[in-house]
Amino acid sequence: MTRFKRLVVLDRIILLEEQWERLRTYAEEVIEFSRLNPHELLKKLYEEMESDPKPMCWTQLAVEQVTMEELNRRLSGADAVITCWTGIPDDVLRANPQIRYIGFWTNLAAHRINLDLARELGIHVTYIPDYGTDSVAEMTFCGMLAVARKLLRSHHDTLRGSWPYELIKTGKYIPRVDQIPQRLLKGKLLGIVGFGRIGKRVAEIALAFHMRVQYWSRHRHPEWEARGIRYVELEELFETSDIVSIHLSPYAPEKIISASLIRRLKDGAIFVNTSSGRLVDQEALFDELSRGRIYAYLDVYEGLPPRKEMKRLNTYDNVFTYRSGWYTQEAVTYKGEALLKNIEDFLQGKPGVPAWEQEGFEEPLIELPCVPRDL
Repeated sequence: MTRFKRLVVLDRIILLEEQWERLRTYAEEVIEFSRLNPHELLKKLYEEMESDPKPMCWTQLAVEQVTMEELNRRLSGADAVITCWTGIPDDVLRANPQIRYIGFWTNLAAHRINLDLARELGIHVTYIPDYGTDSVAEMTFCGMLAVARKLLRSHHDTLRGSWPYELIKTGKYIPRVDQIPQRLLKGKLLGIVGFGRIGKRVAEIALAFHMRVQYWSRHRHPEWEARGIRYVELEELFETSDIVSIHLSPYAPEKIISASLIRRLKDGAIFVNTSSGRLVDQEALFDELSRGRIYAYLDVYEGLPPRKEMKRLNTYDNVFTYRSGWYTQEAVTYKGEALLKNIEDFLQGKPGVPAWEQEGFEEPLIELPCVPRDL
């Protein structure tokens, strides 16, 4: 297997120790510009949070603000590049004709590089379209179950020695059925918004729970409809679903889940988002949550988690995590292996299909701001 002369890692990526060792064998020289002092990085992040509290994503804040000159300096002599958050402008591509390969450690690449220009210049670009499907789908149900069964409330009650079940058994407390907050998923109507890889996996799990399922997507899926899954318009989905779960591409229009749609949710409905926070009118959602009219499991937000706002909510009935959906041993390992395999295949002369031809590749519907901001 041939090797690159100079491989540049432009920003932070997550690889296991053994995977880093293998990466360093792929080039005569491997340069990492991502090993910033963690304390300095965190200080910078918190400073930028004050001026930009709602970026597209937390990782956007971690993009180093480098000039065109600095980016060209870092890429000087590099024939291979690995990047995640750092976009590579057209002028930088043209100024570095020696680059043969660019690998993105991410499932989104089209808004960070001009793929048509890369193809014209003969640069092979790869990305990782699917690494967390099962992780995100399972976390979706983890949150869904936690909210439906009031897991946090039960946990809190148990720690303080209060067990409603015992009060019922002793006859001290006799509830009406509507005073029992815990609910089954079985038989409930799940509305899935977005029917890509993760949406379909969520549908499979839902069927195993004997839930009823309906979906909305830009494209119809007759093979799934033949299995009893209904296609409905967004308004009907929000009005009729017991649980709504968002699985849209981040390239979907901002706030496509509008205040109007959120207000259509039934009383007691559960709203789940493990997709992208910028797609949801967060102010409207939090307003409905503060009323206690609906409940939610959220893993993504419009920017960073709004902790002050969330503290005002009844957090024993709602569940909040942050970008935990994909983060499992299996997904982290697979993502690293996928990156390394893309590089190995290229070096072995069998580069496979480039990013723009890979299954699951999606062109942006809108411009995303997650690029170096002073380039």
